[in-house]
Amino acid sequence: MRHSPHVSVRGQKLPLFSRFWLMLFVPAIVAMAGTIFFPGGALAEAVTPGKPTSLNGTPGNQQVSLSWGAATNATGYLINETDLVSGQTTQLPTVVTGTSYSLTGLQVGRWYRFSITPVAETTQGPSSDPIEVRTKGFSGSYDNYYALGDSYTAGDGAPPYNGAKNCYRSTKSYPYLLASGAPTPILIACSGAVADNIDKTVQYSWLPGTQLGELQSYPRGKTLITLTIGGNDIGFSSELTNCITSFTSCKSRRDAISQRITNLEPRLVQVYKELRTAAPGADIIILGYPLLVADPTIADCHNPIVYTGLGAGEMQMIRDLAAQLNDTIAQAASQAGVSAATQEVEQAFAGHEACTADESQEWINEIAGLNDALHDSFHPNSAGYQALAGAVNSARNLLYQNSMVRK
Repeated sequence: MRHSPHVSVRGQKLPLFSRFWLMLFVPAIVAMAGTIFFPGGALAEAVTPGKPTSLNGTPGNQQVSLSWGAATNATGYLINETDLVSGQTTQLPTVVTGTSYSLTGLQVGRWYRFSITPVAETTQGPSSDPIEVRTKGFSGSYDNYYALGDSYTAGDGAPPYNGAKNCYRSTKSYPYLLASGAPTPILIACSGAVADNIDKTVQYSWLPGTQLGELQSYPRGKTLITLTIGGNDIGFSSELTNCITSFTSCKSRRDAISQRITNLEPRLVQVYKELRTAAPGADIIILGYPLLVADPTIADCHNPIVYTGLGAGEMQMIRDLAAQLNDTIAQAASQAGVSAATQEVEQAFAGHEACTADESQEWINEIAGLNDALHDSFHPNSAGYQALAGAVNSARNLLYQNSMVRK
């Protein structure tokens, strides 16, 4: 008699046709069990969480409170922290199950960068876009202070001058006059500088490079940076000279100068962001400019050339355009995530511009001498640089009190 082939199941022999039915139905039974007991399949891979959104921070004294939008499929979040002064990056060991967290024990008056990494069990998803937060306050003093920009930082208008030829750098300029906490500055600013001299072109062959390049050659640490730039980009000096010396009114130039100011904004944003990249842990303060000439309703110019050359309408135009430039500087600073001292400068010089009726209260030179001394014209004198220092100190105190959050 022929016997059917057998297979063993737990030591017993089963006919071959039984093995056939087992092979057919067991996988289906296993799949059904996985569906019932392990939704998504018993062997399904872990789902990768999405990206957290809308990360925000609230600075405090030695602390920062973070909040963010939930990521899809996330069961928790890891917090990444970078100290922007030391450059050290750490990831908090605690897995946060909510969408907010407060970090304490941070250093006073220091910049930190944060991002959020979502997790689903052991699988990590893409980190959120980072934010940078400065804790409130100020402790001790800065390790370094670098002053960049044009003549309004270099000290033109308040001789004697020293250092690089044609830069008109003076120890009477505002960087040397700041309140406690600011060390002796490294003065990189040079008279006549435009935005391109900050990051693209060397202004004079005897200078060590662009101002940004020179900045990058110095130590970082806890750093303060101040900057004035933009006045030469719109040709304020030549336009003012034209107003004073022309036999016809210069008011027809208003629209052209105004358009130059408008066009300058994206370039300023770029320069300010490059400063942030070069010194990510620095406090960066961008100064504005005085309105240059007094309110024409109360003005009285003392230099005869200025007295005869500037009419009331031209003086008002100069003030309006200077205010527009300051607004543009402030807007660019806000976009770039740096501090602006524009209103502070305007307020510090109010009633002390060129052509102030009381000449002893005039903190901006009218026409200062002839030939080589002409560069001093319409620049702050010693009292004016004291006023600029006061404006920087006000902006510093505001930053220390309110701090800042930037993308």
